[in-house]
Amino acid sequence: MSVTVSGAPGALGERDLRRLAETVAFARDRSAGDALAAVVAGEPPAPVLRHLEFAGAAVLVAVAQPADLIGVLADLGVRAGEPRPSAVPGDRLRERAGQGRDVWSVRGVVSGGSREVELLAVPGTMWSEAEREAESSVAFDVTGEDDVLLRGVCATLLDAGLTADGGGYDEHVTVLHFRGAGRGRLTLRAPGHRTEPLARHVGRPDRVRRTMLDLMTGAWRTRAVAAAAELGLADLLAGGPLDTAELAERTGSHADKLRRVLAYLAALGVFRRDGERWSLTAVGAMLRTDVAGSQRDLARIYGGLFYRSFSGLEHTLRTGESAFVHVYGAQPFEHFAANPADARLFEGAMAAGTTFLELVPGLLDLPATGTVVDVGGSDGRLLDLVLTAGPGLRGVLFDRPHVVGAAAEALAGHGARASVVAGDFFHDPVPAGADLYLLSRIMHDWDDERCSVILRNVRAAMAEGATLAVIERPIRDDPRTVLPLAFNVHMMVNTVQGGERTTEEHRRLLAANGFALQDIRELPLDMAVLVARATA
Repeated sequence: MSVTVSGAPGALGERDLRRLAETVAFARDRSAGDALAAVVAGEPPAPVLRHLEFAGAAVLVAVAQPADLIGVLADLGVRAGEPRPSAVPGDRLRERAGQGRDVWSVRGVVSGGSREVELLAVPGTMWSEAEREAESSVAFDVTGEDDVLLRGVCATLLDAGLTADGGGYDEHVTVLHFRGAGRGRLTLRAPGHRTEPLARHVGRPDRVRRTMLDLMTGAWRTRAVAAAAELGLADLLAGGPLDTAELAERTGSHADKLRRVLAYLAALGVFRRDGERWSLTAVGAMLRTDVAGSQRDLARIYGGLFYRSFSGLEHTLRTGESAFVHVYGAQPFEHFAANPADARLFEGAMAAGTTFLELVPGLLDLPATGTVVDVGGSDGRLLDLVLTAGPGLRGVLFDRPHVVGAAAEALAGHGARASVVAGDFFHDPVPAGADLYLLSRIMHDWDDERCSVILRNVRAAMAEGATLAVIERPIRDDPRTVLPLAFNVHMMVNTVQGGERTTEEHRRLLAANGFALQDIRELPLDMAVLVARATA
């Protein structure tokens, strides 16, 4: 490239001159979508483009005399103003370089338009060629003075792969910098001094450390919630606020120590604090024993029995063996048989985790008449809900002999419409000829080989075209859906063969055993009903 520099021959090196010419062309010719796509290294998030105007581009160059750049820009069709000390970009660049030398800004408007080109001028020895290349940036003006809008734009850009990288005020404009996933950087300019969005944005570099610290201290939250559940604090506060001293007296706790835990849980949203008085939030109320869907037993078992079993996670990773067995010396159901108190806690916790079952009948396309078989139906709660929703249906619960007694009591209200059959779904024939079969939270207890045995036994009982509804927590493609991934680890730790499966793994397992997965119907807490048909 040949560029004649008016009055300042050799003001820029060849590479800087090339970068500058490319930046001018980029600012002049590219659309806002093109400019954003260059930074995010992919398809730009369309919704955010409605709130952004492509304002220009910037490039970092090495020059001895910043005033020489005015002539360079003029030769490229840019009307430039006088150099001035760079404000926000300069502070960021000086901090990054660890040097106190000045950074100058030379700005100009590209001829034939309104977009700007900015040259950030630094001494020639301050930044390498590669570092200067990486500092190329595009600038967008945010069209609006609403802080909520600005926060939304920032969140969308971060979700698109950009990284927050400082900001500040440039006269009457708030400037927010992002490091791009593709070409260089992006700068957002918003009118006025936007104190809260700036503080949120500038604080993001610390959020990486804060996020890791939050992850590492998750055990503290688990144990604090479990302690509150064990002490029955939510039940004591059910009638209204109480002060620290009274709670300490009623629970036999040390007042000062209890206050610390209450303050921590209040910060987490479990309790509400008014001086020395404490009350329940909607979250904290879930620890009451007398509310629908109480999670008190879940808190106790996650912070107690299963908390201890998770100490064997590394053992599982290194040996492939069950952490639960490593910690307790027995498989889970053997442990529960020998420890009745733990068994009762487990049963209460499992019941607390099934409130979503109330929504299942509405997702099953229940026939007006016919028969439903709940395979491994445990306490009968799901079948009870199904028979209530379908008054013309008959129901059969099939489970092990020591379980069906309790299930019979739960189903007694349906009279002759409900029956129980004792058997083992690994070895015994499943009741045949029904229109709908249920497998609720069964498959995640077993590996593919054992699940195949269950599915084949169920399929042998079914006519072609009959329906199987599998209720599980499938692992989704969306990485933000964390619960199935967490429970996948939980099952690895606390069972011998269990684990959650991806949707595709469910599909393949069903297909290998005579079923075609036809639909997935969403439930709360990332649960789902996987609807399959028996095939030839």
